[in-house]
Amino acid sequence: MSEIGKNVANRTFEELLRNNVQFIIPFFQRGYVWQQKEWKQLFDDINAHVVPEIEDLGGDLEKDALNADHFFGPIVAREEGDGTPGMQKFLVIDGQQRITTVYLLLAAIKTKLSEMAHESQKAAEHSNFLSKYVVNDPVNNAGAGEYDALKVLSSKGDRYPTYRLVFGENPQISDQVSADMQRFDQANNGIEDFKKYLGKKLARDFSDASSLWMLAQILLKSLKIVWIPLGEKDDPQAIFESLNDRGVQLTAPELLCNYLFKPLIKPNSMQHEQMHNKYWLDAIAEIDSPSGDFEDYLRTNLSVDEKKTIGKGRRIYVHFKNKHKSLSAEKAKDHLEKIKSGVRIYNKIVNPMKTRNEHPNISDQLMKIKSTGMGACNPFLLSLLQAHADGRANDAAVVALLKETLVVLVRRKVCELPTTKYDSMFPSMLMHVDCELNPGKALREKIRNEGYFVPDQEFEYGLINKALYRPRELPFTRMVLQEIDRSMHDHGQLPDFSTLGTIEHVLPQTLDEHWKKYLGDECQDDELSLYKNTLGNLCLLSQAGNSHAGQDPFKSKKKDYPDVSALTRDVKNRDVHWGIGAIKGRGKDLAKRALKIWAWSD
Repeated sequence: MSEIGKNVANRTFEELLRNNVQFIIPFFQRGYVWQQKEWKQLFDDINAHVVPEIEDLGGDLEKDALNADHFFGPIVAREEGDGTPGMQKFLVIDGQQRITTVYLLLAAIKTKLSEMAHESQKAAEHSNFLSKYVVNDPVNNAGAGEYDALKVLSSKGDRYPTYRLVFGENPQISDQVSADMQRFDQANNGIEDFKKYLGKKLARDFSDASSLWMLAQILLKSLKIVWIPLGEKDDPQAIFESLNDRGVQLTAPELLCNYLFKPLIKPNSMQHEQMHNKYWLDAIAEIDSPSGDFEDYLRTNLSVDEKKTIGKGRRIYVHFKNKHKSLSAEKAKDHLEKIKSGVRIYNKIVNPMKTRNEHPNISDQLMKIKSTGMGACNPFLLSLLQAHADGRANDAAVVALLKETLVVLVRRKVCELPTTKYDSMFPSMLMHVDCELNPGKALREKIRNEGYFVPDQEFEYGLINKALYRPRELPFTRMVLQEIDRSMHDHGQLPDFSTLGTIEHVLPQTLDEHWKKYLGDECQDDELSLYKNTLGNLCLLSQAGNSHAGQDPFKSKKKDYPDVSALTRDVKNRDVHWGIGAIKGRGKDLAKRALKIWAWSD
């Protein structure tokens, strides 16, 4: 069998795909990520630069397609001699998206022509001709339905959808195919997206055998690539990383995955794929939160015990690589196990309503902390809950530490104080407090030493004079109001706060003529716009109750407010003229309760 070539040269896909060959997308590559933007650009280039030239030549399609050059970019590859007789194998280091796109497109054209075979002899001939560019002949006793038959072979979720596109919906089932089928996510796969795109594109613009054949000839002959072969001693992963910045960049999780698995990949072994499924893919699948994602989880996990929270994006990977420059297979596996084990705890932090902690008091504190939106404390929470899960921290200590954490978060947020030190204060917090007899006190002292302690007087001032209602932070506003409302019920018969999800402004946010007349000169007071959003002017109502109250006069609101909420009862019991003075007075009364709810422990 003739070789593709060991020297840098201009090549066509006809030359690359003609013989039994397999272009293997190595484990360290990402999945297929081209989207409609790239697909459209490919077809636009073909229509703008290749088709007109072929039409101008107007002779033999196959010769004309070969002469209608269009540069399609480089492909960097290294030949892999694995002992498979009758087949060349190459690792694709750069050009994965290009070669995969052309291969899938040729497979789709072949299928389309095959479907036309009953009505067109030419379609049948063209389909048969294309088979040798899409499917390898059986080698090494492998049947045509096995993965060896694919000329482009990927991993990480792309192998099976490629298999489906080439061989149809009912492929032969081997152990490897079966394992891939179980993890196949049709709704979130780039190759499946491309398949859907091609179904519409080919039906609209290439609906007959002649146009499909011309497109196939353009792909095979007109698109020119620069073939760049690597030597046996070249490190494909290192070269890949140096080339990656030119295309669609790998994300931090993808880079970290490659680095962790590099010492685990052994020649002619699938063990690393099994570990990738068990640790990496399962961890990604278990991330269960609208506000959390796998990259955020990795950042949180790897920031534990660090001096400062790791930066976002590629800085996660750079940090880990610099810290673990020499990574053995054993250490890599340890890191994978740590990453996998932390996901369950992370879910309890970022989505505590859905993934509740088994301990009710811990779960309650986590939900309140989540409402503050202060994700900077998550590395501390992850380390604390991991210590609890491992038996290194008891229930009482965990609850105490969570309460102290909530106090600082609430107090600083209400007072609109800086939070920049959270990134340096929280990642290593557990190291400072876990050996102390009174961990809660130790945490408070750490906060005081950092200059982040908020005294009662400052907290009280913020509650009375700072806007508690902030449109982008409504979960926090609701939490504060719910906790104050809860403290006002003497007999423990609490309302169902899930039905009181709307924040009511006693003094409406938008004033109608009645309210303007009611307020008189105070309507022109610049402070009015501030105080209408402070604690003293807020209640909790159902959505229907809030809509009903609207801009009603104060007396009407008092009459219509339900007794189910202690905050609305409080308004009903106030015989005052409702303006800035009344709002500040109520804010001062409610602030006294808040001081007890979010009190520093003695």
